[in-house]
Amino acid sequence: MSEHERFAETAGAYVLGALPDDERAAYVTHLETCAACQAEVEELRVAVHALPMAAPAMKPPPALKARIMAEVEREAALLASASEPRREPKPKRRWRFSWPMGAVALACVALVLGLGVGAAVFGSGARTIPFDTDPSMQQVSAELEVDGDKAVLVANNLPAPPEGSVYMVWLVGPDGKPKPTSALFKPRGDGSATASVTGLGDAEAVVVNTESSPDVTAPTSPVLLTATLT
Repeated sequence: MSEHERFAETAGAYVLGALPDDERAAYVTHLETCAACQAEVEELRVAVHALPMAAPAMKPPPALKARIMAEVEREAALLASASEPRREPKPKRRWRFSWPMGAVALACVALVLGLGVGAAVFGSGARTIPFDTDPSMQQVSAELEVDGDKAVLVANNLPAPPEGSVYMVWLVGPDGKPKPTSALFKPRGDGSATASVTGLGDAEAVVVNTESSPDVTAPTSPVLLTATLT
């Protein structure tokens, strides 16, 4: 294998700063004498610099962080419930990037990554239901993202519950009686909060209050948030 063939697919990773230090040093040395690789690097740099300007800058919605954290916490809960046997960690893999289509490949990768993140966080089959808030919670913005029999509560500007208490999620069935769930949560330092709710079944509403014990079978404090499902 010639020196040029060895580095034939390295330009993209080099431009993005993704090469390990030792490989980067070797590639820099190779660039000093390889006109073909120099030309490819310059071409890809143009594409990389153009990507940030390909779409107008947009301010992310306030609930974005909470929604991402909801997805992270949901995945963590699924892994914990699986109770899989502990496995020995695999050796770290050193990734190599291949850019056979030059600037076009860079643009395509950016687009695919963006679409993938969006699909993971905002499932295409979900519907979003806003919560009605108690007058004491007017500063709170909250919504329920329902997908089949499960849902994720996403809230912002949520105040801390009374000392010794947590927020608790209840399901209200056709009989109008709230039934407790295992969804207990506290807001983060910035007032954002998420909670996963399962077993919606024939529930007609999802409500939230504060409780000092998870063992209660009926609400002991006023309802603060209400999402009507029907």
